[in-house]
Amino acid sequence: MNDKVDEKKTKELFINTMKFMGGALSSLKLYPETHPSVTKTIDELYAALQKLIGDKNRIVIAVTRNIPVLDGVPVYESNVHLQSFTKLIQDKGIELIIIKSSLKRKELAPFIELVNKKPEDVETEDLNFLLEKKEVRSILIKDINFTESARETYFSAIDAIEKTLDDIRMGNKINVFENKRAVKGIVNSILIDKSVLLSLSMIKNFNDYLFSHSVNVCIIASALAEEIGFNDEEINEIGLGGLLHDIGKLKTPKTVLLKPGKLNDQEWKVMRQHPSLGFELIYGLKGIDKKIARMVYEHHMRPNVKGYPKPKENSKPIAESQIIAIADTYDACTTLRPYQNPLSPAEAMAKMKKMTKETGDFNMEYLEVFFNMMGLYPIGTAVRLDTNELALVSRYTQKRKIPIVKIFMSREGKIIDEPKEVDLNDKNIDTGKPLRSIISEVDILARNIDPTVILAK
Repeated sequence: MNDKVDEKKTKELFINTMKFMGGALSSLKLYPETHPSVTKTIDELYAALQKLIGDKNRIVIAVTRNIPVLDGVPVYESNVHLQSFTKLIQDKGIELIIIKSSLKRKELAPFIELVNKKPEDVETEDLNFLLEKKEVRSILIKDINFTESARETYFSAIDAIEKTLDDIRMGNKINVFENKRAVKGIVNSILIDKSVLLSLSMIKNFNDYLFSHSVNVCIIASALAEEIGFNDEEINEIGLGGLLHDIGKLKTPKTVLLKPGKLNDQEWKVMRQHPSLGFELIYGLKGIDKKIARMVYEHHMRPNVKGYPKPKENSKPIAESQIIAIADTYDACTTLRPYQNPLSPAEAMAKMKKMTKETGDFNMEYLEVFFNMMGLYPIGTAVRLDTNELALVSRYTQKRKIPIVKIFMSREGKIIDEPKEVDLNDKNIDTGKPLRSIISEVDILARNIDPTVILAK
């Protein structure tokens, strides 16, 4: 009964918020921001949003098949305010809007003005860039250009960590601000749609392994932290810890780091020093919290007190370090290395589960959340469809368990140069049955097909 009452109250708050949103959109079309009419409607909208957000970290407003959706729950209500707002954001090509609990009143007018603009009057396709430019940091938008923006965010992060490592090599000061900005871009993209960033994290580059691995761990750890329920500030800290986790490898001899084979005991002793070396590099740096330095130090420690460096008596790695450990291991397992062939995503997860059950290597609670986040068929998994086509799982849509895939081999067994992306949620209009379904996983590495090439197209 209480759930129904809460649902009804939330729906009423949502409709009321959309009423004030409509008022703000209309008044800002007619008057400047300082006009009393605008001030009044912005005040009303801000108060309504505060009530709607309540004690949550954020709310997500989306539109699916012409139906407004609040935090994943469709709002089936014939209401002029909902209909008006739904039509407006669809016309703008906006798929969803995230509003954080950190929202400030002064952020609303620039957001409304941007939404009011005609597409031809917007100077760039990246709406989040424009919001950031106006110091609107508590509202995020996912539109039709999001995937391309996310790719730019990914490669900007690669550039940031590459520059950081170069600075360390040259003895220059580390630009903490650039690293934090890169992580913030990644975290914001994860909050909008973590599936797109997780897909990008499967694009491996062996030649730039340290760079891509650092960014991939940042992505996976941030996504897992968000799924577990850490707040935005904590997620950014974990993301920065993930980005910098292997920074100590800069002090590891290349003969050890790039050895094309298994390390001997002495070489392993040298390799195991990199968490301590990384800690020494960043501890005490202005702008780097001590907790982040601890994540770097502890990312190879294990809850079972194994791993390295050895913890002090009665001490265990902090929760943030345990999250980075999961991300680090998963990305390492699914990457081609001089001494190992990559595991498929499913094989990597099975290995990590076995390690945890047998020796307690990972936090089982966090690992279960990680498995649920990745889905039955993790991004990067090759599958056979009931049409006999081969495809690669490329992403998941919001709140859905069935993936979007890229078909790379026809039913006749021919490689498709430009993989075709299809949504396995799509159904036959007449029968209501899925147009395509997954029947099994396949090993494409045995066919000498590189999944990272398919995901990159």
